Amino acid sequence: MTTMELDGLVRSIGIPPQPALLAQLQAEMARPEPDLRRIASLVSADVAMTASVIRVVNSPAYASSRRIETVDQAVSLLGMRQVAALVTGLVVRNVLRADGPQLTRFWDASSKRAYAMSRLARGMQGVEVGVAQTFGLMCDVGIPLLMQRFPDYGRTLKACNEDPTRPFTDVEREIHGTDHAFIGGLMARTWGLSDVVVMAIRRHHDYSIFQEADAPPVVIRIVAMGLVAEAAIQRFAGMNQSHEWAKGGDLAMGALVLSDSGLDDWMDELNDSFASGIA
Repeated sequence: MTTMELDGLVRSIGIPPQPALLAQLQAEMARPEPDLRRIASLVSADVAMTASVIRVVNSPAYASSRRIETVDQAVSLLGMRQVAALVTGLVVRNVLRADGPQLTRFWDASSKRAYAMSRLARGMQGVEVGVAQTFGLMCDVGIPLLMQRFPDYGRTLKACNEDPTRPFTDVEREIHGTDHAFIGGLMARTWGLSDVVVMAIRRHHDYSIFQEADAPPVVIRIVAMGLVAEAAIQRFAGMNQSHEWAKGGDLAMGALVLSDSGLDDWMDELNDSFASGIA
């Protein structure tokens, strides 16, 4: 596919523009001294977003010892970066309005991945919780976009998941000329997300990154943590053999300096959380 053809394909997929709320939040967070009250005010100006943020923050996933009644309290409890990650996830669901069994599974997996990434970031260190959570929410955002563009994309996903050797994205590109990691990375960049998140999304099925001496360590850790999170989700779903883990799991464990027993502990903890309805 030529560059011109690829550009045309990308345009036909239609990357949603960055919502105004996210642009305003990012502008405030980029200031030398962000104003937490201003951040809370921006979110509170959207009644539906306010209700969604308060509902989520009061869910078991956040295990707050007190009930949160306002966005100001949510910002004080979680910090601005976690609130921004939470808002990003809620905005994505509003922008990509799509349904059907496959998308129901997609949103469920995204929720579980975001929780798992935030939990891993707290326990393993080296990655900001908000960054990890944003990656968890956004890493597969190209999938619903490609579903909308290609009526047969569901069959492509099945082929990708069943291929034991080739990279997931290679299978997509062979069939459609592009892949969900590339499209997701474009959307993340369009939405003004950090270069770290954009690169991690672009590379999250490219396990050669674990052996690249010049790859940013934080991106390597995010991709590795994403593989652990995905393996936990697969195990919870009763799929004990994951081709993705077989392709990159050992390298991910090496990147995280994670032993077999350490991995089992994380898997057990995440599965207990999923079973209890936390995510």
